[in-house]
Amino acid sequence: MKHTIALTCEALARSIYALAADSPHTVSIRLFHQGLHNTPSKLRHTLQDAVDAVQPGDCDAILLVYGMCGTSTLGITARHTPLVIPRAHDCITLYLGSRQRYQAEFDTHPGTYWYSLDYMERNKPGSNMGLGASSLDKIDGVYEQYVEKYGQDNADYLMEVMGEWSQHYNRAVYIDMGSGNGRQYEEMAQEQAQRRGWLFERKQGDRRLLKMLINGEWPEDEFLVVPPGYTIQQSGSDGLVKAVKNGATNEASHE
Repeated sequence: MKHTIALTCEALARSIYALAADSPHTVSIRLFHQGLHNTPSKLRHTLQDAVDAVQPGDCDAILLVYGMCGTSTLGITARHTPLVIPRAHDCITLYLGSRQRYQAEFDTHPGTYWYSLDYMERNKPGSNMGLGASSLDKIDGVYEQYVEKYGQDNADYLMEVMGEWSQHYNRAVYIDMGSGNGRQYEEMAQEQAQRRGWLFERKQGDRRLLKMLINGEWPEDEFLVVPPGYTIQQSGSDGLVKAVKNGATNEASHE
């Protein structure tokens, strides 16, 4: 039996706690605020501090329950304990269960805004309800100002004329990860989609990647294991990320 420490975004808390309870290994979970990904350098420093706080012998591996999340996890260094990270762009890949499914969704509907119980229930007032461009909270602010000044019907018309609702997105997807009663959050996502004139879809999530991570199943094509003394860097290959030895050239790396 292994002991791992999982550094986990709040947006995946329900799934990770459920999987850890059934894991053949001992998993200690440490949660971090989901809003940190909006500032990649802040999230990177937060995760590095958490990695550095682990003492030699505390665990067999540190699990980063994140994707690349922009550039947030690039530059994180393994000290004395290996790091393990999924080869994923962001948590949408982890919600969907594979990069292949993520890519298929992106190719078909690149303008998609994503919602889930896991993410929405931990939202702070004033933050985005779903996962997409950070500019949507500003758009919501404009809409609220228009409602206050001109009434809802006129506000809807003005936003439609301005094209704000559909400038970047045209579809909303609610992902059901199979835990908790997310009915109210699904209805909130559907209401937002209707208000913006977006297509609304409901999709079943898949914990496959998360389960593999927690259970210690780390095939090279889906996970990067970062040895002590190596740093996570972006890879030009389909693997997304690689481990580069500190103080060495890029050739001294693990893909």
